[in-house]
Amino acid sequence: MTKNAQLAPLAIVGMSCRVPGGDDVDEFWETLLAGRPAMGPVPAERLVGYDAEVAGEGGLTAALVSDVDTFDAGFFDVVGRMAVWMDPQQRLLLETTWRALESAGIAPSSLRGQEVGVFVGSSTSDFRDGMISTGVLDRYSLTGSIAAYLSNRVSNFFDLRGPSITVDTACSSGLSALALAASGLRAGDFDTAIVGGSNVYASGWLTGALAHMGALSPTGTCRPFSDDANGYVRGEGVLCFVVKRLDDALEAGDPVLAIIRGAAANHDGRAGGLVKTDSGSQARLLRRTLAQGDVDPASLGYLEAHAPGTKLDVEELNGLRELVREHAAGPVRFAGPGERLWIGTVKAVIGHLEGAAGTASLAKAVLVLGNGAIPTGAGILGMNGDLEIHDQPAEVAQGSVPWEPGDAPRRLGVSSFGIGGSNAHVVLEEPPAADSPDGSWGGTSMVFPISGTDDDALRRVAARLAEFVAGPTTPEPTATAWTLQTGRDHLTARAVVRASTNEELRAGLVLIAEGVDAPEETDPRVREWLGGGEIDWSKLWHHPPRRRVRLPGYPFLRTPYGIAPKTRKVAR
Repeated sequence: MTKNAQLAPLAIVGMSCRVPGGDDVDEFWETLLAGRPAMGPVPAERLVGYDAEVAGEGGLTAALVSDVDTFDAGFFDVVGRMAVWMDPQQRLLLETTWRALESAGIAPSSLRGQEVGVFVGSSTSDFRDGMISTGVLDRYSLTGSIAAYLSNRVSNFFDLRGPSITVDTACSSGLSALALAASGLRAGDFDTAIVGGSNVYASGWLTGALAHMGALSPTGTCRPFSDDANGYVRGEGVLCFVVKRLDDALEAGDPVLAIIRGAAANHDGRAGGLVKTDSGSQARLLRRTLAQGDVDPASLGYLEAHAPGTKLDVEELNGLRELVREHAAGPVRFAGPGERLWIGTVKAVIGHLEGAAGTASLAKAVLVLGNGAIPTGAGILGMNGDLEIHDQPAEVAQGSVPWEPGDAPRRLGVSSFGIGGSNAHVVLEEPPAADSPDGSWGGTSMVFPISGTDDDALRRVAARLAEFVAGPTTPEPTATAWTLQTGRDHLTARAVVRASTNEELRAGLVLIAEGVDAPEETDPRVREWLGGGEIDWSKLWHHPPRRRVRLPGYPFLRTPYGIAPKTRKVAR
């Protein structure tokens, strides 16, 4: 493997999430723009084993996913009893993996038996801790609770044959998982990687330990980079990404969301101690990551910082200054709005997702590039050419600062630093402008196929897609049709809409959502598909489109299965 191949750019082609204030990436972006912290009181069932008299008040506030205990067990062929004994992280990883593949326009069944790598970052075992503290046990306890199954369950369900690894480097687990996936892709070990991060607040023991050591804010407030920062606020969520080599993604017509120019990890050694970070190690890591893509620090316009809201946040700024001073003897012109390097952190809004923190930051960074805007919520900073920090710079607007395109592609960095000294960093670049799909249909109106597990699910799929088609970012109809035809698994209940425009498509979807029978299909090939058969969709086109696009994910029917088992206590 040549050095150039080892440092080849990669592409994020799919992305999904379940985070506080975001059931999908579009909702997540709206939450970031609103900038209102999603923290609130923690329900008692999440605090089993927490003693506030010993640990203090720090664990009584967190940013939580409202329906984190729900799961579409039937969709994933999981019986009810097994679902109860599955860590909620496993349940959500299955759902977010499915949706991430849909986001990429990749039919999940098309990956069966392939050397696809699965890398999941997670550093908590609240579900298992809760079972230990309450003394409950079942035959599904092992597969439902040990960390290996966070990745192994995904590989098993989707029948993926590449490496399946759960990564724990504490708070940097998610980006460390991405760094491992990047190395494997560049080495040619596999062609596609699924990278996830998970954190679910299901027990009180870890929360108590964190609060007792002073890591959590006793006031339940997150103040990144602030002089009065007094600790972080826990957050939960699950995120997933589909990653490929850039050349492969472009050739396959994948919807490239962002380019990975560099992804690396390191450790502080003894420099930071057991629980403190070190600015010199951070600068060394950023230097190494930038070098992978031959990127100048001044070409960055934004940094999605780790910055959990502790007294050590300042070390991150010092590490940045050290890095830039190595490259420039005097003032520099950063590539962000106003020639600044803008600095923010998702933790100000959804808390610190610990093992999934890096993936939450990565998702925000991809959305910043995709939307050409930097959210201006709490903690936004601007570093000028003299490396001075301006808190809430004059250019800050309500909601976001526009980041206009320029001669060079927009670039940013994402940092994640683990409490034990293990650090990770990623450098992203905006993707090239997408070509027109240029498809030429072979008839008068295109066929838009949709499916679900049953008729109710089919109606939900139609309603969700109809709402999307009515929105401001609707793709060209040819790309939508091609994506629905070739980028989805076709389930039992099926229907088609015949349309030539987005308006016609939406009207047909609304009728299906309302339960109205579609007109009888005249093409025998499409009738065969409606009856459960297979079809070579390319045969219906004069020239199939060259790319697929991101469309809404499957609307799972979520049933509550609890945050932790409460029955079948172990005999003493």
